[in-house]
Amino acid sequence: MEKMSGEERRKMIVAELKKATKPITGKAFADRANVSRQVIVTDVALLKTANEPIIATNRGYIYLKEQDTGETVRRVVA
Repeated sequence: MEKMSGEERRKMIVAELKKATKPITGKAFADRANVSRQVIVTDVALLKTANEPIIATNRGYIYLKEQDTGETVRRVVA
C-alpha cells in the first residue's frame, strides 16, 4: 500500500471523523494511511490550527458536530 499525501490524509481524517459515531484512534488512522501514529498526531495538530473542531480523548479523536442551533459545540478540557 502506498502512503497518502499529507493533504489526502487530512481530508480522510476529517471525513472519517465527521461520519464517525465513536472516537477513532490515531493508530487506526495510521494503519489506513500507511504512516506512523506520530504523523497522524501532526496532521491533527495542523487541522486544529486550521480551526477544525477536533479533540483528542483517551479513546481517540472526535469531531465536534454542530447542534441544531447551528453553533459549534466547544468543550473545555482542563
